[in-house]
Amino acid sequence: MLSSVPMADFASETSDARLGSRRLPPALSGAIGHLLLRPWFDAVALPGIVRWYFPLSRAWAAAAVSGLDVDRFRAELPQVELSARLAAVALRALAPRQHAYLAEAAAWEHLFFGAHDPSPGQLVAAERSRESAAHAFMAARSAFLPLHLRRAFPPVKWMPSIEREVEKRHEVRLHDPSQAFPAPPIPEMTLSHRVPNLDGYVRWLRYKVEVAGTPDTAWARVIEPETITADTPTLIFLHGVGVETEFWKADLGRVDSLARSGVRVVRPEAPYHGRRRCDGWFGGEPVLAYGLLGMLDLFLAWVGEIARLVAWARATSRGPVAVGGISLGALTSQLVAAVAGHWPAVMQPDALMLVGTTGDVVDAAMTGGLGRALGVVERLASQSWTAATLRRWAPLLEPQAPPIMPPESIVMVIGTSDSVTPFDGGVALAQRWHLPAENLFLRRQGHFSVALGLEHDTAPLDRVVAILRRKS
Repeated sequence: MLSSVPMADFASETSDARLGSRRLPPALSGAIGHLLLRPWFDAVALPGIVRWYFPLSRAWAAAAVSGLDVDRFRAELPQVELSARLAAVALRALAPRQHAYLAEAAAWEHLFFGAHDPSPGQLVAAERSRESAAHAFMAARSAFLPLHLRRAFPPVKWMPSIEREVEKRHEVRLHDPSQAFPAPPIPEMTLSHRVPNLDGYVRWLRYKVEVAGTPDTAWARVIEPETITADTPTLIFLHGVGVETEFWKADLGRVDSLARSGVRVVRPEAPYHGRRRCDGWFGGEPVLAYGLLGMLDLFLAWVGEIARLVAWARATSRGPVAVGGISLGALTSQLVAAVAGHWPAVMQPDALMLVGTTGDVVDAAMTGGLGRALGVVERLASQSWTAATLRRWAPLLEPQAPPIMPPESIVMVIGTSDSVTPFDGGVALAQRWHLPAENLFLRRQGHFSVALGLEHDTAPLDRVVAILRRKS
């Protein structure tokens, strides 16, 4: 089982022709992480995200479309009084990192998706260079700290969420449950060359989609076991809002390492995140900035993309397919499970894993810790949104029908101190779906600590592996 693999096996050191497993800092994994990842961790993490990470990201995103133009940077942040001298310093710090990343990403894509067959060493070197450049580009947020200390940046570039615009785009979906999330067409999907890593092999998958009527390219990292059979099971695992696993060196390596247990892991990038980030926005920001409209657009697009990935998994293996995720990824996955009954069998997953979820998304938006910290209620009220008017849209935000898979094929991990996707909403969903006790993992943790806790608490992942093996 996964829990029997020694920690040393997950070390990041690797030979020149093999990538390492991406892991969190040692302080957040192993026995130390078991002590640190408690509710107090979340009490520090949430204010840190809202007061520091989001505002610095807002400045970083504004700078990324400004080049060295201080006036353009100021125009992107009209509500902040900026020092021209400090702004120029920050822009000069970001620009070369941004250019370096764009160059490395272009070279990486040319190599990984090119017609010729590169050597493992070439692929490993290209991915290391891309990842290092991406990490440096993201970490350039720190260049804006002196400006933030003088005049705080806003956490989000707020946009109006006007009811008539929401109705224009989504009202027709409310009238027919079978059309709320219609089965999408299956596009042509392209797989990159594969590169060896400590868990097996890694490829990248890309395909053309639309998000809110705009053409886009969907991406996913695919981690394959060293030995692929015709019956290899697949876990499609979705990340949370603002999480960009392809752009930071540290990640939840435990999920990727399921490849060592013979499970193929697919890690899709959500709309508005990572390679799909919109110019002038930081990763995931539009989901927050546009309020209800942002959530509706995100769920519609990502649910359809996961349907396509399930179909791709079935086309490339006879093994069972599980869908799951953390936070926003869990909310999306549970929608997939609830609406898949309207889809062809090839798009229907066999199992589900939810980490940090709730069955009441409207309540989470109105009373959850992140919404309170960002002042979402006050902002919605200023635009005439109330709990009652939001409830009208619940059928497009929350599971309405029972899941496509039986209760014994659903695993749920909930933090008893979770205030972002409140604990009561998660438990209520587990009860409504009649989860067996052995599949419901309650942890004395909050929203962020329960997600990071997967690094040292492998029981939920072990349970998913057991379910997939039983279905194989």
